[in-house]
Amino acid sequence: MPQLFRVDRVRGCMLGMAVGDALGAPLEGLSSQQIKSHYGWVRDYVDGVRAWKRKPFRWRLPGLYSDDTQQALALCDVLLEQGRVDQERLGDLYLGLLSPRGNFLGAHRGSGKSFRQVLAALEKGIPAGACGQPGAGIGAAMRIAPAALFFRDDADAMFEAVLASSLMTHRDVRSVTGALTVAHAVRRLAAGEPKSPSLLLRVASDLARQEELIERHYAAQVTHRREFGRSMVTAVVRAEAVLEMPRDRALAALVEEANRHGAEPACRRATQGFPPACIPTCLYILLTTNSFEEAITEMVNLGGDSDTTGAMLGAMAGAHYGANAIPTQWIEGLRNVSGIDKRAIAIAQGSANGLAIPDLIATEHALTREEIETFEQFAGVATDDRGRGMNPVC
Repeated sequence: MPQLFRVDRVRGCMLGMAVGDALGAPLEGLSSQQIKSHYGWVRDYVDGVRAWKRKPFRWRLPGLYSDDTQQALALCDVLLEQGRVDQERLGDLYLGLLSPRGNFLGAHRGSGKSFRQVLAALEKGIPAGACGQPGAGIGAAMRIAPAALFFRDDADAMFEAVLASSLMTHRDVRSVTGALTVAHAVRRLAAGEPKSPSLLLRVASDLARQEELIERHYAAQVTHRREFGRSMVTAVVRAEAVLEMPRDRALAALVEEANRHGAEPACRRATQGFPPACIPTCLYILLTTNSFEEAITEMVNLGGDSDTTGAMLGAMAGAHYGANAIPTQWIEGLRNVSGIDKRAIAIAQGSANGLAIPDLIATEHALTREEIETFEQFAGVATDDRGRGMNPVC
């Protein structure tokens, strides 16, 4: 692939991830019907005050991404610095976003319970590789796109990078193979492979081969392998059967399939933050839409875990369509667009040489302060000195 096209796809993936995250962040936790009643059909960044009048702490600054993109940017920096996923260095960045100490979650925006437990373990000095939590969450998959882009020509190195990143926060096999699913989809799409139903089978084939590597080399670290070791392969393959169904029937079928793979609590939405639910749903939306804009608007208007599904689908769709396909108003309204774009260019060229990439920790603290100050203005009240109002329990 010519270098120009490769850079455009890498930029599309990184910017698409952040755009999808930022579009979905104010809608997280809402149903599709609630979104419709408050906003109609969401086509741009919205002010969450309409939907969260009774829960103002759920409000998000329009155009500002959440922890999904923050963690991906941290992963970018480690890959560019070290050439691999150095777990301790990545843990240091997570803690840097947490500091100053006593400021609740610091610059982390919208982090869930599982990741907060990881942060607590890191603060206690527990090695980064031993902090992974037992639940089958989606956090490992939401941030993984940079690893797929950095190791796009080396599937074995990508596998090791995905495992190193994933096991810092998640030990369940559904989380780990969920991250591998997103990584393989991004890798193939960024390489110019067609967006067609066969993508599902190609990604499933990648997963099947690497499940054997997990069993061989990570059996002591990855849990629930026997019960759910093939859950993601099965869920991805079976998504092909819903591609021709009407949207409502297809989403119901994806929920039904996800519940065959041990969802706790049971899935009620295809966009629930459970890997066998929301990752096949992202692939389904990608394959049944015809542009970046259509894919992302379809996804975020479904509600549920809309920031994370927006981020994952944004990475996939951006890798396929490229940066130039992302609507101009979405790029212009995105916070820290220059910092994201420079990291994307660095990832594409394999080095940050010659690029003045802004410091991640300073940038994210400044963005979070801006969000908190804006929140205080619209709410008419001050958050406490730990900024609890901007970090919902999820």
